Amino acid sequence: MADDGYDVWYAERLWNLLPAVYRDLDTGGALREIIGRIGVQAATVRRSIDRLSDNAFIETCDDWAIPYLGELLATRTVSCLDTRAQRLDVANTIHYRRRAGTVALLEALAHDISGHDAKIGEFFRRLGRTRHQFDPPVGLVPRVNGEPAPLDPAVIEGLAGQHTGTPAGGLADLRNAYGAANAHSAFDEFAHTADFRRGRQSTGWHNIPKLGVFVWRLYAYPIHDATPVERTGCAGQFSFDPTGRDIPLFIPSRPPSGPRSDDWVAAEEWQLPVAVRVGLWKARPDQLYPRAFFVGLVAGNVSAPVDRTTLWIDPTIGRFRFLGATPLGQIASDYHFGFSGPVGAGGFDPRLLPELALPTPKVAVSGGTGLPTSVANDKTFEIADSVTYPNPGNISVSANAAITARAETRPLLRWKPHKIWRINGQPGSRLTLQGMHLQNADLRLTGEFDSVRLRLVTLDPGSSGAGDTPPTLYQKTVDGIDLAPGRLLIEARIGELIIERCIMGPIRTVLTGSADTIRISDSIVQSIPSHPAGANPPALIDIASLAAGLKTSNNPQAKALVAGLTAAVQKALAKYVYPHNPTGALATALRALALGPNGPLLAKLFPLALGDLALGFSSGTVQLIRTTVMGPTYTHRLAASECVLDDIAQVEDAQHGCVRFSVYAQGSQLHAPYRCLVVPPHVALFDSRVFGRPPYGRLTRDADVFLVAPGPHDSIQACAEDGAEPGAFHSERANLKRRGLAQKYLEYMPIGQTPVWIDAD
Repeated sequence: MADDGYDVWYAERLWNLLPAVYRDLDTGGALREIIGRIGVQAATVRRSIDRLSDNAFIETCDDWAIPYLGELLATRTVSCLDTRAQRLDVANTIHYRRRAGTVALLEALAHDISGHDAKIGEFFRRLGRTRHQFDPPVGLVPRVNGEPAPLDPAVIEGLAGQHTGTPAGGLADLRNAYGAANAHSAFDEFAHTADFRRGRQSTGWHNIPKLGVFVWRLYAYPIHDATPVERTGCAGQFSFDPTGRDIPLFIPSRPPSGPRSDDWVAAEEWQLPVAVRVGLWKARPDQLYPRAFFVGLVAGNVSAPVDRTTLWIDPTIGRFRFLGATPLGQIASDYHFGFSGPVGAGGFDPRLLPELALPTPKVAVSGGTGLPTSVANDKTFEIADSVTYPNPGNISVSANAAITARAETRPLLRWKPHKIWRINGQPGSRLTLQGMHLQNADLRLTGEFDSVRLRLVTLDPGSSGAGDTPPTLYQKTVDGIDLAPGRLLIEARIGELIIERCIMGPIRTVLTGSADTIRISDSIVQSIPSHPAGANPPALIDIASLAAGLKTSNNPQAKALVAGLTAAVQKALAKYVYPHNPTGALATALRALALGPNGPLLAKLFPLALGDLALGFSSGTVQLIRTTVMGPTYTHRLAASECVLDDIAQVEDAQHGCVRFSVYAQGSQLHAPYRCLVVPPHVALFDSRVFGRPPYGRLTRDADVFLVAPGPHDSIQACAEDGAEPGAFHSERANLKRRGLAQKYLEYMPIGQTPVWIDAD
């Protein structure tokens, strides 16, 4: 509701117009309530009158007026699109119609409707054929430094490949390595035989009526002035990524010129949000450095690029090395990383989230130091850069405290070796963390908090090395740190835990920790194995819970395990008092039991003590909204909407809560699933499960093959309530965007052409 005061003003004016005798008789307030409701309607009419002028223009009108303005232009408004796309559709209708059927219009339409970069491939131009007398002559294309002359008429007119010089419809010229590597892509310059199959992702391309629509679903997000990590054993070699991971470097997309630009030309690869290949880097270094990435030296809090000829750069893994001596001073890296949407820490705009009043005053923090160790009064600490803050100390909070990152920055809090970052709260305290990346530490909350809120935070979930050769437990950073998961361990009493647009490792309570309400939205929560495949369960996560469980459990299997302990250990277990950690012989025996052959049985009996859970709560209500959970969960009560639970979910109180419009694993114990889809546990639902890979957490387009007993119209990609995909990237609405774009293409495509939709990344 608008905060313009009209409701109160009209209610008071109407009330004062009533005779005083009626006002005096209104002792119960019923008349005053009726007048207030009339005032609300009067305020609505007044707002409509005030907005009459603005609602006449598509740029300033309210959302409800968009279809009406579109109707005036006979625009075929697509209902499944969001208001941004609908507004652009109506605003550009005249321009679209004037240029209907052109490649420029189709590319601009894809960008306006879907928000993604696209490139149109006219496949009939890439058909191999015998040239006839009406074909313009091509002849030999002159070469300059091994490449076709850029101003040659054949290249300008599209009769010869820009990089290979291959004539239209002719034999492939393989002398240019970069051009040859572009075969079967959006930048293909070679001719192909006709393919009569139905057009799909990778087949049915080359035919006269086929029009390829290459769409890049990944975005390229910038990171400025980060702290590179030097590789152990290789002095002078660094990773661009401050976490020490090998990641592909991406290219920022060019500003779309659109069909209204008279100088429109089709985008080149170095103008699109793609991962940089070695061939592209060698072919177009001046277009990539420093626009897409650079290595800089910091002076006055600003980095200046060093000469690229002094560097060796491998953009496929995001590493660089100085060819000479490493320069003196502070080295910084600027680069772009690829991801499917603004989730986690990435310098994203905090306006993506509901507005939150942060405490004042505000204290600026920069340069890798200055984080607080104690907050006694209401205060916000704003980190103003993207550098690495090594080994931050524990924090004590007794007020309303916030630690946030400034917009367009992504500070990294990095511990070496793996440690526990403890934040202790006093009764009545509130804590907000926003915009930062925490690596190689468990975040342990102790004490008592009214509320804890994490917004656009990444608590590094780690990276499993199961796919490495040979397989390892965890991948390693360039400086030799195991990429072990960071866990959010709740030892405190928390009234409300709110997690918004975050990427998290396991979240669980330990000892007497509890949270009344846990609300997680638009986030990814992942647990990875913390023990080798086929080996015993991991070391005890909560030894106190295991001791208490064995002491009080009536399960016959648990009793048998206790009976197998020595008499002295059984006596110590009988005397154990929760929540103190067991010591001496009891602790030794419990650890040996967990790591022995009975470890898998213990993990099944006491998952909160040993299991690799993504979510582990013995009390409280967990509310999941548009969240992707990779790993098993064990909760007291669960309510989930438009989520993906890819492993078995167990709920203690299965009589309460609701799981709706979600995907969950077969064998889960849930209450009243409503319009949900079922898949086997831990199948390949995602393009990648490895954090740091660009398509991490994104549902694969072939996910429907894993459905258990699917109905005729069931699809994981359209499982959400509005027909979009469930999970952390629901707001991207990829399925709806493609559907809406297909409908708009029916209106503006050349006659007789059929689109072939291709995810280019």
